[in-house]
Parts: sequence; structure tokens; C-alpha cells
Amino acid sequence: MRKSKIEITIAFLSIIAFLSIWICSCEYEGFEIFKSLNDKSEVESEDGINEEEYIGSEEFFLELKEKQENKKPLSDINIRKAIFYAIDREEIVNELFGEYNEVLNSLFSKNSYFYYPSWSEYDYDIEKAEYFLSNAGYGPDNPLYITIGARNNSDYYQLVEEKIRGDLNRIGIRIGIFNKSPEEWNPDYVLTGNYELGLWSIKNFYGSELNCMFNSNKLPSYKTDDNENCFNFYWYSNPDADGILNRIAREEDSSEKRDLLVQFQDVLADEAVVLPLYSRLYSVAYNKEKLKSIDIDIKNNEISYNIENWSLAGEESEIIIGCESEYYEPADLLNLNCIKDLIISDLWEIDRKGEYRPVLVEESYINSSYGTEGFRVRILLKDNIFWENGEPITSSDVKYTYDTILENEGIMGINEDYFKIESIEIINEKEFNVVFEEYFENWKELFGIVFPEGMLEDINIYNFDVEDLSASGPYKISENREYLVLEKNEFYFGESPAIDKIKILFDPDINNLIGMLMEGEIDLINLPFDLQLMKNIEEDNDIGLLIQPGDLMEHLAISLKPIEV
Repeated sequence: MRKSKIEITIAFLSIIAFLSIWICSCEYEGFEIFKSLNDKSEVESEDGINEEEYIGSEEFFLELKEKQENKKPLSDINIRKAIFYAIDREEIVNELFGEYNEVLNSLFSKNSYFYYPSWSEYDYDIEKAEYFLSNAGYGPDNPLYITIGARNNSDYYQLVEEKIRGDLNRIGIRIGIFNKSPEEWNPDYVLTGNYELGLWSIKNFYGSELNCMFNSNKLPSYKTDDNENCFNFYWYSNPDADGILNRIAREEDSSEKRDLLVQFQDVLADEAVVLPLYSRLYSVAYNKEKLKSIDIDIKNNEISYNIENWSLAGEESEIIIGCESEYYEPADLLNLNCIKDLIISDLWEIDRKGEYRPVLVEESYINSSYGTEGFRVRILLKDNIFWENGEPITSSDVKYTYDTILENEGIMGINEDYFKIESIEIINEKEFNVVFEEYFENWKELFGIVFPEGMLEDINIYNFDVEDLSASGPYKISENREYLVLEKNEFYFGESPAIDKIKILFDPDINNLIGMLMEGEIDLINLPFDLQLMKNIEEDNDIGLLIQPGDLMEHLAISLKPIEV
């Protein structure tokens, strides 16, 4: 059964989940990539213990671990720092990504406005690792036994775990690898703190999520109806860090926020709570003879095309894009930035500094005379903004869209902050008030997409067709068959792109799409990163490759959860 219109709308507007444990892993026929990483070399420790002997036996490893006097060794900062210095992160990144990636020393990707290399102090240093471990009373003659875990369906994580196991063995830390299925690992281990060392990714676009991840008020055990989003799965508690995080949550000036985020990252690195490893990469392959310049962003963990910055060779005016999907549904439109951003304009967009940049909005201001309860926001829409049929985008469209959302409280996944909206009051065609029951910082995130008044009525909500959409972006849908054809929207208010027509072909087999690109049948595809695939593509002189780090940070997590009495 297809999703309803409202469900589709909410899926797009809701806050993105803070914890992501997904990673791409595909095989591409003919390119010999992503083969099994289960070939493990036998590692022999300096004291003669055969690692395979005890690592291969969960029971034997756990027996040795149980004999340790310290039942919570990772509470000792010396051990945490020994681990961080002992891991050769550069070797891990080279193994996975070659020259295409680098070690991440921040909670933010290298191209983020908030990037700061607080973790650069943890460059691989075996002497420092041995020093800190000896301070805790451990070493090759008195080894420490700890466990590491991840979801068991990721070749990437398996390789990282094996590298970490080998690195830590050199200084006297024995690692037992205990992976679980995705259905078990996240709810039963990550969310409960039932691990010692763990591997997963976190989304961290603009820093606003960090409060939920590291504030001591956000421990999972503190979750209530009034205290949602308790994602501190590290069980980290530091009053100084809490103070910085609370200031970050209130700060609206991006430069001041950056300074606070630098302070916070320094604190977190100094206390050795998490160790950033690398940013997940996103890649686009394209026909460089036809596409002379392209520009992309990474939004919501997907590639978004900045189509207004693209240019074509000579008299070319059309391109064909391959999309790895079985077929097209409207849900895809609102979940795939690469398509959605071509057709729909939002009220606001978030820029690289985490600030809301008005798109359809001319200006907005808060009426402070109402205080923090029942506050009102006056919003003025731009002039000369239209739907694809030439009808103006009005205050009535905005009120209709959000009234429809608010009338469907039972829809799963709705952002709870929507229910802080008391009403929307139309002042005139271009002006309206939003009345809130209480003030909260990120109210603009509730106002993204807008539909024309009446669009969600008089159709089967379980049969929401593409033809029902009305474009407000640079393109409109002109054909919807087993493919989509987008043509320029003559009523688009922004700069007209150089490309007149875009055809989007859908195929669930990425191998077919790669072959079509190589044969010149399509002009561009998004690719999940794979080292061998990238090397093979670069050998083709006709194919260009664009690779960017995204805002998913892969990291080594440490559980600081106290021992339960």
C-alpha cells in the first residue's frame, strides 16, 4: 500500500533521526569490488599468546575477561587515551578509501563551517599509548581484556574492528569482537549502553544534535514525555560540557556558535569519549565531455544537485540522470534530495553555517510582546513567487498545508513540535502570523515544503500520483512513465538553469547504470563509495568523478555507563 500524502509530507518535514547505523555495501559486477573481508591474518602477541586461539572462543575470552579485577576499565581515562593513541587511523582510512579520504579529527566533516581538529593530538603514537596503559597498570605482561561490537552486516566495520584489534594487541589490550545483527545491535546494545567499544555513525550537520548526544540530561534512562530525544548512548556526564551545550542550543549567531563548538570538541577530545575515524563519502560519476561543470551538496545524507551552477558543452541542452531505484513514486520525490530540490522550493533552507536562509520568505520577525508563551511570528512571503501554472504562492497555501498536517495528529513520525503551533492567522495574500503555545529555538525547521491550497483534497490519499504535484522549483514534471522528464518551470522565481530538460531513468541494478554511463547512454549517476570502483572509473578518460565527505561521522564510541548495582 502506498503512503498517504500526509505521511509523505511528514516524512520530509520531520527532524532527521539523530543516530544512523546504515552504511552502503554493494557489489558491482565486472569491477571486482567489495569482496569479503573475512580473510584474517593470524596475530601473535608479544607474550606468545595466539590471538586466534582465544578470540575465536567467546567463552574462553569472557572467562579471561571475568578474572579482571577492574570491571569497568574504560572509566579510567588513561586506558581511553591509550586506546586512542594506539589506533592507527590513517592505516584504516587508507585501507578503506585510499587517497579519496582522510582521518577525521572533528565531530564535523572537513568542509563544514564548524570543523575544528580537536582530535589531532591522537595521531598514532605507540609510545604514548604504552605510557598511558602502564599508568593504568596494564601492558603485555598484564593484558587488559575488553570487547568491541558493531552490526554484523558491514564489511567496513569488520575491517575496522580487525585493524583495531591488531593495533591494541601490540600494547597489551586483548580485544574480543562481538558483533550483532542490526535488529539487535542498535536497540539492545547501543541504546542501552550494553557495550564497551562500539562502531557506528552519527549525523551531525550543524551542531544542534550534540546536546541530545552528550548532555547528561539526555541519558537514555532520563527519557520522559517532557524530555524527548535522549540519545546520550555514551553515558557521558560532565557539568562543564553541559554548560557549553546549553549555550550552543541557545546561540543563533553562527560565529559565536562556532567558538562554542570548538570549546566543546576540545573538552570531548581531552576526555577521550569518542574517537572520530572518517567521514562517509558520497560520489557522483558523470560524462565530462557533456557536463563541463557540476556542483553538489550533501543534505540529509543524500546528494543534492545545485543545478543552477551546472553548464553543458556547446549546444547541448538536455541530460539524462540514472537513479538506482526500482520505479518512481511520489515518496521518492520527497525523500531524494537530488529530485526534490529540482521541483520544490522551501520556505527556508539551512546553509553551511546552520543558519536558515529564506527562499520563498522575504522576512520574518518575532513579536516579543507576547513573551515566551503564546509568541507570534510574523512572516512575509516574497513577491513574484508562483506555482508552475502561474498562480501565486500565497499565505493561504501555507495555512492550508500546515492546517492539514495538524489535523492528522495520529500520523506516525510527526515532529512533536508541530503541536506547539496554536494557529496560523492570515493577514493578507503575502503575510501571516504563526501563533505558538511556547517559544522554541528551531521553529523554522517546521516550515519547509508548501503545497497549493486544495491539493491534498479530492484524491485517493493512498494513490498519490506525481501528476498531483505542482512545482515551485526550477523544473516541473512533464512526463511520468517508467522514467521522469523534467522541463524548465517558466514561472520559477529564481535564476533559470542552463539545462532545459532532465530525463531521470530508474533501474534497481547499479551495474546496469554504470554500464550505461560507460556507454554514453546516460550522463550522470550517484554512486555509493567503493575504492575499487572509484579507481576503475578514473581510468576512463570520458568519465568525471566528484567525491565529497558527508555529515555522517564514523567513530569509535566508548560506553561510560556506570556498573548497575
